[in-house]
Amino acid sequence: MKKSVFLFSTILIALFLFLNHGYAENDIYYARCNLKVIKGSIITWVNWQSAPTFIPAGTKLRVARGGSKATLVNDKTGSSYTLDIGADGEAFLAKFVTKKPLDIKKFPQNVQANIRNAVAKIGMTKEQVYIAMGPPTKLSRGKTHTLTYEDIMGSDLWIYARRRFGKNIGVAFDPNNGRVNRTEGIWGK
Repeated sequence: MKKSVFLFSTILIALFLFLNHGYAENDIYYARCNLKVIKGSIITWVNWQSAPTFIPAGTKLRVARGGSKATLVNDKTGSSYTLDIGADGEAFLAKFVTKKPLDIKKFPQNVQANIRNAVAKIGMTKEQVYIAMGPPTKLSRGKTHTLTYEDIMGSDLWIYARRRFGKNIGVAFDPNNGRVNRTEGIWGK
């Protein structure tokens, strides 16, 4: 009997570890940017205007990874969200969350307002635009789905998908100072 219980317990533990490979229950992160939420609980970076709500940049999140998905739980509200992180989980996840706490209060009041409104304005830095709008869907050289946060920050033209058949949002940065020098498709330029 003891041998059967031991064998059964060992199988259950092995099964749990196999199914939860990469799962870390207490990984604390912070939203690197305003995270767009569609269908109530799915975090996305496409169809910018079809995302009716977002998780504000800097929100403390508990992150658990399992396979090609990550579950992000708002530490304050307990709300749970899903993010498809694909095969390159860590690199993709880093586009959306960071281990370092993020506080937009270090920026001027007008930039804080732009971040809260999830909009890019002329004069903002790449970091500020990223915090406000998240990762772009394209750069001047192609799609960003396989690129890292650092790859994106190295580009001077970011393109966001606005709607399926709508005009995209373009944000151009001055290569000399890294600040926005032109926007296209942005509301209230």
